[in-house]
Amino acid sequence: MGKSKTADPEDWNQYRTFLAFARGGTLAAAAGRLGSSISTVHRHLAQLEETLGSRLFERRGRGQVLTPVGEALLARAERVEAEIVAIEREVAGRDATLRGTVVLTTTDTVAHRLLSRYIPAFRERLPEVHLQLHVDNRQYRLGRGEADVALRPGRRPTEPDVVATEVGSATFAWYAATEYLERRGRPRRKRDLMNHDAIVPDASLANVIYGRVAAELTDPARWVLRAPSLLVQAMAVEAGAGVAALPCFLMDRRPGIERLFQPEIESPLWLLYHADLRHTARVRAVVDLLAESLAADRAVLEGTA
Repeated sequence: MGKSKTADPEDWNQYRTFLAFARGGTLAAAAGRLGSSISTVHRHLAQLEETLGSRLFERRGRGQVLTPVGEALLARAERVEAEIVAIEREVAGRDATLRGTVVLTTTDTVAHRLLSRYIPAFRERLPEVHLQLHVDNRQYRLGRGEADVALRPGRRPTEPDVVATEVGSATFAWYAATEYLERRGRPRRKRDLMNHDAIVPDASLANVIYGRVAAELTDPARWVLRAPSLLVQAMAVEAGAGVAALPCFLMDRRPGIERLFQPEIESPLWLLYHADLRHTARVRAVVDLLAESLAADRAVLEGTA
């Protein structure tokens, strides 16, 4: 490669940054994956290219693509990453102590409406276990060590060696503020939604049921707001901006908010962790406490509470 220098094997951070950039495609995406800053990502990539004496990326249109050298490095870096993660999981799997950090990832709605209520119980029962929460709609790869535990709605995960437990079924319904309904009238049938202002997901959520339902039942000319965050949509509904299809566990029992139609099944909710961590005491304890808490909230998830 280039000047035939050898990359410093002690600085794995540069390679982690390279992998994150290769997978995310932008400095911002890589920074988000790493929980770092754009300037740090840029510095690590520049240092790695200087060490190797070769360009790893080249601009193509508005984005960046791997050079042939970058493609070769990506394959090698992924193999090294897999070995490092496997070693870390093997060591963690022997940890029988109820202390340390557990990285948990979930969506903004689940974190806001459900997990936030469980924190006191976590602190009471697991005082030496610290949760690190990654709130993101993207699916973190447990096999790559991006998180220890995940709580995700959607189809049954297919990632290898991941233990998946269905802990409930999330439902959704159409909602509006009482103040909005008093001004604009109440839709009696779903086809009446075409005559109402609507808050809908943006293209990043087009593959989930909220996006499909919004596109089918509302008039694009009357879309007041498009947003990737269901929390932002919920706030717009509370402000009286229009109607929206949102999770029942997020919207039910909110003052001044009315459910317009009967709930519909959105998707199962999955509690996930890597099989190598099944004997890690702190991970097992967090998984068990989450399963217990979600079982108690089943009616809330299903919109029947």
